[in-house]
Amino acid sequence: MEEALAQDRMYQYLHQQFDMTEAEWSKYAAGMSVINVDAKFILQEAGQRVTKFYFLVEGLVRFYYVTPEGKELNKGFYAENNIVGSLSALIMNEDCRFYVETLEPCCLVELPYSRDAAMWANSSEWQLVFNRCCQFMLVRNERREAELLTLSTKQRFLQFVQNFPEYLERIPQYHIASYLGITPVALSKYKNQWLSEL
Repeated sequence: MEEALAQDRMYQYLHQQFDMTEAEWSKYAAGMSVINVDAKFILQEAGQRVTKFYFLVEGLVRFYYVTPEGKELNKGFYAENNIVGSLSALIMNEDCRFYVETLEPCCLVELPYSRDAAMWANSSEWQLVFNRCCQFMLVRNERREAELLTLSTKQRFLQFVQNFPEYLERIPQYHIASYLGITPVALSKYKNQWLSEL
């Protein structure tokens, strides 16, 4: 996607969701860049310092951890019109704890970040965007924690489908199984049965 179109899509979303003004957008748009990447592209790597995050214009990404044994465990999935990246690493000025990888070809707007960056320090509109993104991540993480601790495997699957119905066709089944904390074989065995209960 062309840079101007990608930035316009981002602006339209921020305008609708946060009343971002064109004047405020224009002050900082020049400092953003647009990237188009293939599937399986690593946007952020565990153990690396984070200096930017991304607005996802098109595509789908996953957040995942890697155990000392090399096993990948999916933390979450994000599609279009989401800010993606490790916000906690930015806020705490520490290394990223997980990987961010594209699952589909993606178009993203790169947003540079530093504690004293003018965009965040001097703009109440951009502060609102960043604060709402942090709130959204907090809510998602809290709900995810509750699902893992209180729901059965079937309940977690049905909740996933209700929350993200479009993801079933876009995400490989083994990634969904990892997110649910079960094996791909178990998900394959029960998936259709569980879906019939919706």
